[in-house]
Amino acid sequence: MVCQAGDRLMTVDYTTQGDTFVPGTPRVWIDKLGTQQWDLAPDGKRVIALMPVEAEQVPQPDHEIVMLLNFFDELRRRMPS
Repeated sequence: MVCQAGDRLMTVDYTTQGDTFVPGTPRVWIDKLGTQQWDLAPDGKRVIALMPVEAEQVPQPDHEIVMLLNFFDELRRRMPS
């Protein structure tokens, strides 16, 4: 079982004995997660987290793409027959 405590992800092993839930001792799994937005993989072995990007870390695009819609309409407008 995994839960968040502050900026840490905690994990604890547990067992069941009949109808009784028996928790183990909680331990720190990830010490500084840095976000409140995370999810656990179905196998329970990995975590995905949405991490905020600092403004100076935002990559600048190398190229600019211009999309021209209705090309033939624009061509007819510019080059009447």
